[in-house]
Amino acid sequence: MSLLKLTPLRRGAWRRWSIVLAGAVLLCSIPAVIAALPVQGSTIGAAALRVRILASASRPYQGYAESSADFGLPTLPDLGNVSTLLDGTTDQFVWYRSAGYWRADVVSGGGENDTYGDGGVTYLWNYGSNSFIQIIGAQPVRLPRAADLLPPELARRLLSIAGPDAHFSRLPSRRVAGVAAAGLRVTPTAPGTTIGAIDIWADPRTGLPVEVQLSARGSAHPVLFSSFLELTQTKPSLDAVTPHPAPQLGLATARQPDINRVLNGDGDGDSDSDAFPAQLGGLRLVPIPGGPPGVAIYGSGLSRLAVLPLPHSIGSQAFNAAVQAGADLVSLTGQTGAVIRTPLLSVLLVTAGFHHATWLFAGAVTPAVLEKAANSMINNLNHFRFRRPPGGGVRAKVAR
Repeated sequence: MSLLKLTPLRRGAWRRWSIVLAGAVLLCSIPAVIAALPVQGSTIGAAALRVRILASASRPYQGYAESSADFGLPTLPDLGNVSTLLDGTTDQFVWYRSAGYWRADVVSGGGENDTYGDGGVTYLWNYGSNSFIQIIGAQPVRLPRAADLLPPELARRLLSIAGPDAHFSRLPSRRVAGVAAAGLRVTPTAPGTTIGAIDIWADPRTGLPVEVQLSARGSAHPVLFSSFLELTQTKPSLDAVTPHPAPQLGLATARQPDINRVLNGDGDGDSDSDAFPAQLGGLRLVPIPGGPPGVAIYGSGLSRLAVLPLPHSIGSQAFNAAVQAGADLVSLTGQTGAVIRTPLLSVLLVTAGFHHATWLFAGAVTPAVLEKAANSMINNLNHFRFRRPPGGGVRAKVAR
């Protein structure tokens, strides 16, 4: 048996390829080495870090982020995209110049979906369905989109909702996407919320959030996790955040849906010209400037809940789908409601009122909070039949 002998020429070639191979291995290992480097703890205080995060909306950036959610919600009619967003993994590229000009691309096995913010106008580009939609008008109330789960937007929104009354404390620093990020923990103080903690890591210099973890009370693992995998804090070009659809792709225009028409112009159906009661279950109504009168928010801080009547076309479907998905049936004031319980979100559906609308109550609150609010709404809807109008007599609702 003879040994393989390398000629000087072969030895030189082997040496050169060894150097190339070693260089490739070193190059591939750089991200792991950087991530493993010790992170120097930031001296910034919790209050100062909170303020810096809230003020980071003007900070440009571009990168690649991944979010993972496990809310445990069933699939409801006409809400398939939202159900997928809140129970699954979402990967997206983002280019952010400012709060008015940005772009987020979700890439999955099913295709690509792009969202553009273009000077106050929102564009939705779905490559799979070959659709390009322009959304006109303010959207103070809407269903969540993938871009809402990007660490900067998610962190600022949660901090804004939490308000100054929550408890803020520092977490150990960690390295995220090359950033030595300072940690901030937000602990709710309200007893009715199901949120246990909100953990945010942000660049202590710019305030830009790079990772967010949202945990339910009593849970050791986050229900929602969002983090940058790649990030540069540089301003992308205006061309990168401007949509350029093909000439043959038509533009469809959509406006904010008039949810209020479900109840013929009166949000809660009691004919007092006020869309909703001032209080429900002891929770005060939160004004929504420019919001549709058919949607209401009650409560404060992280103990808020949303109330809205579902369109008749999907109201009964949603109730039946919830029951089939394992929702608990609960006894309310003269009605039976369906409650979906998850570690973080609670949802209650009930059909009530003169218009027999299916009402949806939802929030990061305990089911007991939703049931109390639902009973209060039912009592309010029943009460209007017996109020006396200014001219005397008993006000009665006349079917149209």
